[in-house]
Amino acid sequence: MRFGFRHLGIWLGASVLLGAMLLSGCSTGPRLNPSEATTENAVPRFENQPKRINPPSYNVLGRTYHVLSNNAGYDAQGVASWYGLDFQSKPTSSGERYNMYAMTAAHKTLRIPAYVQVTNLENGKQAIVRVNDRGPFVSNRIIDLSYAAAKKIGMIGRGTAMVDIKVVTPDNPPVPADLAMQSPPPVIVQAAPMQPPSPVIEAAAPAYRPAPATEAPSPQAVWGQDVFIQVGAFSDAANVMNVQRKLEQAGLKSVVVVPIGALSRVRIGPVASLNEFDQTMDQLRIIGFENAQMVVEQ
Repeated sequence: MRFGFRHLGIWLGASVLLGAMLLSGCSTGPRLNPSEATTENAVPRFENQPKRINPPSYNVLGRTYHVLSNNAGYDAQGVASWYGLDFQSKPTSSGERYNMYAMTAAHKTLRIPAYVQVTNLENGKQAIVRVNDRGPFVSNRIIDLSYAAAKKIGMIGRGTAMVDIKVVTPDNPPVPADLAMQSPPPVIVQAAPMQPPSPVIEAAAPAYRPAPATEAPSPQAVWGQDVFIQVGAFSDAANVMNVQRKLEQAGLKSVVVVPIGALSRVRIGPVASLNEFDQTMDQLRIIGFENAQMVVEQ
């Protein structure tokens, strides 16, 4: 099964694309039209998550990715990127055509389709997107946003942003600040609270009641101050010491241990920049810490 060829094109297709452009002379491809980009959040609804697009695992560029058995409770932080014209109308891993002007995204391990709320930790802007593709498979990015989603959370110019990602379920999706001031939609059906959906559910589109209005998070994430890389969490003090020793032997500095409850989190930081984050993550992967992840202290 093939996944995320739009993202693999970043690695493999640049020279081919450039050659085609040179040979095409006056011919042109699609042009960016910002006015077409939706500003409306994706509306979470129950959808089937077929096994054919959610295998237990898959391999891309020599790395194996394990698809979650259930998306419920997923909450993670990392660096987001976005993609646009080069992939417009190309097939996604779900079989749909990519629409850069829709509120969509790509993720490596969430069961798809899925809905997530993405918060830009650098400016507090939020968007709810529908995840319908696999990726990104470059650098150390946690999610690839469509042009519309990236525009909504204010990351078009820089190309990346520190984000928090939370899975949204149709029974009680969070309400971003831009919707909080609007009147809630009429409640068509009122039902008792539901448990998080299982991986495969009959498709439906029930109305939902917005959660109480809340203010968007204040922009607090600052490189060199709030950003850390968590290598792992351990209950055994001996494991903590062994990990510390391995990190120091690899030349990684600023290793800190943060005890929270019964676990001790081994972290590196604060991380000074995106470049340092990428370099450290790559080095951690080389020495065997493939599950290291960004943690933003707010």
